[in-house]
Amino acid sequence: MKTPDPESRPALSVVIPAYNSHETIGGCLEALSRQTFRSFEVIVVDSGPDGATQRMMERFPWVRYERSERRLLPHAARNRGVELARGTVLVFTDPDIYAHPDWLERLAAAHLGTGEVIVGALACYGDRWLDHGIHLCKFSKWLPGGPPREVDMSPTANMLLPRSEFEAAGGLPGDEFLGDVTLSRTLNGRGRRLRFAPDAVVEHHHVQSFRDFMTERYTRGKMHGDLRLGWLVGRRAAALLYLSVTVLPVRLPRILALVGMHAGRAGQTGIYLKTLPLVVAGHAASLAGEAVAYLRRLAPKLQRAQRQPDPARSR
Repeated sequence: MKTPDPESRPALSVVIPAYNSHETIGGCLEALSRQTFRSFEVIVVDSGPDGATQRMMERFPWVRYERSERRLLPHAARNRGVELARGTVLVFTDPDIYAHPDWLERLAAAHLGTGEVIVGALACYGDRWLDHGIHLCKFSKWLPGGPPREVDMSPTANMLLPRSEFEAAGGLPGDEFLGDVTLSRTLNGRGRRLRFAPDAVVEHHHVQSFRDFMTERYTRGKMHGDLRLGWLVGRRAAALLYLSVTVLPVRLPRILALVGMHAGRAGQTGIYLKTLPLVVAGHAASLAGEAVAYLRRLAPKLQRAQRQPDPARSR
């Protein structure tokens, strides 16, 4: 890929955060260099603890690279990348993502045809049982296949939106790992639709071990519980309801049914059945984390309520 002309403005700016990403970012950038859509720039914001990713970037002089000396969470790095971007349309992805050659072309076409925020499809890179199980647990809603449709949330692994919409929504919460959930919710609240383009495909390279995956699912579950509690401030009854359906065997069977439906639509029912134990374990860990978040916040309030005297008895 040729070095971008500093005098010309690209149609798209692809923003990638990096942290200890040297194992995968080379494949990520090589895939981007093969895109059929050519009017784009790539911005990498790296906050890794050593220079491994920076040394890798010497192979890609056409990439705009910035290294931060302080640790940036992924969405803080994306916000910085947006500040550096020259395009009026932003595309977010990750350093462990390998895009199909027509990825940007299909994202841009979907946006041009609808004017909406576009969510691309996430396929699994690798064929291990662990790869497929992790992928179905995390990304079943965005598997390739099925018709274009509206979705309620976009992961920042494959997302296109106008810069104006990003700025109007307040950007990504840089101090949250779940900032893409918050951004999606804000966009929905502003009346913007999130349109899924099943043919705009990238492949996610899962490099986690089973233990790391389970730890991540539990931790993300706690984060999601805290996030939801923030949405439910002053609505203790609703928070208690979420706690109840999370602890009781209500949400897990529903989630597993939805994952099975998504896998079937993508022609992956066999993979779903084969990896079901891992999918169950991952979602159970996430729900356990959520329940801990709810209990941590609600238990002190319940204890205070129990200690308060009953007005009827004090008469």
